[in-house]
Amino acid sequence: MLPTDTDHNLCHTTDAQSPPADATRESKRRKLKANMGKDLTADQKALVKMYVTREEAEGVVKCCYCDKEITSRNVDRWASHLRGCFKTPEDVKAQIQPHREGAAASAPSAPARSVPQTVESDAQTTDAAAAPSALPVVAPATRLPPTPNPMGNGYNEVFKVHVSKDYMKFNAAHFIAYKGFREKLHGHNYRLAVTITGQVGPDGYVVDFGEIKKISRVICKDLNESFLVPMNSDALKFSFDDTNVHILTEDNAKFSFPKADCSLLPIVHSSAEELAIYISNQLIDAFTLDALLERGVRKLEVSISEATQQFASYERTILA
Repeated sequence: MLPTDTDHNLCHTTDAQSPPADATRESKRRKLKANMGKDLTADQKALVKMYVTREEAEGVVKCCYCDKEITSRNVDRWASHLRGCFKTPEDVKAQIQPHREGAAASAPSAPARSVPQTVESDAQTTDAAAAPSALPVVAPATRLPPTPNPMGNGYNEVFKVHVSKDYMKFNAAHFIAYKGFREKLHGHNYRLAVTITGQVGPDGYVVDFGEIKKISRVICKDLNESFLVPMNSDALKFSFDDTNVHILTEDNAKFSFPKADCSLLPIVHSSAEELAIYISNQLIDAFTLDALLERGVRKLEVSISEATQQFASYERTILA
């Protein structure tokens, strides 16, 4: 029996209402793309660039907080690293969160203002009823506040400058010794990093990068290719002659090094921690305490690494 016109039309309509699988997938992709978050705004990207260090010559980008290299050249990737870094302050993470499409819609609406009641005539009431209803007020998209000017009044901004160059390093031998323990003689390829916290001065600097690099280079040169002697040790005995430094340990091991090959340091142990303290003092002596206070420097942090991802940091508050 042949189908009637009604049956034929019904069958045809049903086929038309079932889109092909490819069209369904394409529709889902469009919806997914529409729901994806927007990129960072220009203001946010400018903030992100403030929290990374870029070495133009080496093409290296590093996080200002954990000093980890970020291999990507994409600013959004830098922001992603900063948001995931456990050392990044929470207020910084909040400032560089990407905006979403629905951010404006989900924002709480402003409370309605009370309107004073007035006596209206019948004509006014009729006109108001006939007038089209007012369009809903759409809250403006959330925008970051402008970056405050640290030189202006009313702000308590703090800035950090961080320097870690390839030439800020020294190779040295040492061993840790304390009561009842002594390491074997060995050495490290030490690396130095300096972070200074303070306010921006009239010249636009916290401290000139060039000054930090110049002083750090001299400190590293003095320690390079030497044996680190902890002169305040309570577990080692020292004696000197015209040419050599002699060291006697608790286990009666004897060492003798040429004076020219030794760095005699006012520390108890030649650990990375105490080296950081020593170098911190050297930096302050070179800058002078008065000059740092005059510039508004608040903190000085020195990091000494013995190997990749293995370092000790010493932070010192600058007080008058």
